[in-house]
Amino acid sequence: MGRSEEPTREELLGLVRQSYVAGDPVPGGLISRMQAAAAGAAEESGLGLDLELMLLVESSGADAAGVRSAAPASARSAYTLRFAQSGVDVLVRVASDTDTTARLDGWVVPGSPMTVRAVRADDVRTPIVAVTLGASGRFELTSLPAGLIRLRFEPADGSSAFLTPTFEI
Repeated sequence: MGRSEEPTREELLGLVRQSYVAGDPVPGGLISRMQAAAAGAAEESGLGLDLELMLLVESSGADAAGVRSAAPASARSAYTLRFAQSGVDVLVRVASDTDTTARLDGWVVPGSPMTVRAVRADDVRTPIVAVTLGASGRFELTSLPAGLIRLRFEPADGSSAFLTPTFEI
């Protein structure tokens, strides 16, 4: 930086990084201790390490993906969410049943026998409702209470379960 012009953003960030690395290095063994702590927390939550988190690929509708609205739930429009992970695609349509409950219609592709559990975002061990689906991949969950939920998909063949990110119904 012996130039007369100002340093670039990348050069400044490089200097900041060098300062942190020199002045506050990562303690030895920190990464392995954090991995062990994460594994312990996953085990305590009942998730285990064999659970894969699905990604929200697409959302559509006026109140898509958990956007809050002042209107009563029955006045809100339905919305669609699409999740994907490791070759499994899930399409979910959320529509209001009443002011306080919602209905989910879903499709898993490729279809295969599995259990689908709707769980509260803060308690993934206790299902609100669970259904078993066959090779068609179609499922429906009715009278779900309003709030933040996740869907847990547990294949019957014992392969890794999938969990959606949190969304609001």
